[in-house]
Amino acid sequence: MTTSCRFRRFLRTCGQPGVALCQYCGDSFCEQHGSRLADGQEICNRPLCQQKKADLERYFVHKEAVALRNGERLCGNPSCGRAPAGQCSKCRGFFCLPHLEAQEVEERRGSTVLRVRGSLCRHCVSRRRLWSQGQATG
Repeated sequence: MTTSCRFRRFLRTCGQPGVALCQYCGDSFCEQHGSRLADGQEICNRPLCQQKKADLERYFVHKEAVALRNGERLCGNPSCGRAPAGQCSKCRGFFCLPHLEAQEVEERRGSTVLRVRGSLCRHCVSRRRLWSQGQATG
């Protein structure tokens, strides 16, 4: 890696040799300002990138819980006893209509990104603001 660490604190940039590129923001970071995990993830210490990492961990727990409820032919919402009537466009879980919200979502078709009308569960709606912040620069 030939770029320097771009981690900023107040008005100063670290500048140490970079060892990896953050998978969320695309910036280079040094050993002190990020982590290279055993599973191949590379994440800098910026608060937004750490929030995205934590959110992704919660998302996988959500998907697993929804799949278990769907296996019992129940809405993916843990407090609901209804049968599912639609699918979330993001997590692909099944929910009853009151637990889905019509939203505009991005859908990839090959190299093209289309904005289409979709349905999102409440968990996926709550994630949208975080993931719309600080899109990758690289």
